[in-house]
Amino acid sequence: MNVRFLEAFVWVARLGSFKGAADVLSTTQAGISSRIATLEEQFGVRLFERDRRTVALTYQGTQLLPFAERMIELQARMTAAIGEKAAFTGMLRVGAIETVVHTWLPELLRRFGSSYPNVTLEISSDITPRLRDDLLRGALDCIFLAEEVTAGFVENRRIADYAMRWAIGPRLAAQLPSGPLRFADISRFPILSFHRESSVYRNVAQSAGDCADLRVSFSSSLSAMIELVRSGFGIAPLPVAVIHQDVVAGRLTLLDIDPPPAPLPLVASVRMEPSSPLADAMVAMAREVSAGFAAGATLDVLAR
Repeated sequence: MNVRFLEAFVWVARLGSFKGAADVLSTTQAGISSRIATLEEQFGVRLFERDRRTVALTYQGTQLLPFAERMIELQARMTAAIGEKAAFTGMLRVGAIETVVHTWLPELLRRFGSSYPNVTLEISSDITPRLRDDLLRGALDCIFLAEEVTAGFVENRRIADYAMRWAIGPRLAAQLPSGPLRFADISRFPILSFHRESSVYRNVAQSAGDCADLRVSFSSSLSAMIELVRSGFGIAPLPVAVIHQDVVAGRLTLLDIDPPPAPLPLVASVRMEPSSPLADAMVAMAREVSAGFAAGATLDVLAR
């Protein structure tokens, strides 16, 4: 049985679209239809119910899907075991939070593309809840987040821990008292944080304690949050590795607050069913790239 035909079947099932599968596999919609028709002839059953708007698996198609995914995975793992990296083809769908996008993701993609030149990458950047949902529904193969995905068929692998510090712009910094600071000293200023479900916000809420007048604004964009802190809108706990250039240039100042912000964990979450050797390779590279980036950027700032 031609594995390319099974690959076409899997992508139509995942995307619910012949055209979408054709785009992923760099072929035509007619080519995908031909492959599906051949499979249906070989098995003697219909695999999809389709009309002008929708494509849905039949009962027989639902039964075939896990077998097809395993055969595609097995072929990929055979290639990984005995073949050259250049022999890998297909698509790897990767999602990342903005912290990753603005730090080491470009270098990771450069290295991965150099090692696997015939693999197509599809990159998504979004907030954690949306990336998590896309992974769980099969729209992404691998995601880089600041917390684990708890579903049973997802494997979480710790990539790094990024140092976090409270950051403030020059205008607000002039209004702070001198000497050691506690959270109460900054609670009168607007606080910026990631979304309410984030580990960063949970840490802020925990540090706030009994500060009744705390004003917290939320942002889904890290770059927007950094710009707001620069402009004097408020104060935020930010990853040192991300803002090191702003600190060096004097656009942001790091504050020593008691208690300090908890480190930001970076986690790679990958689907276990079906598992992907390409996702495994991406995660292994991510550990090296992220560690190197964080070490250089953080030491540069903390040494000042």
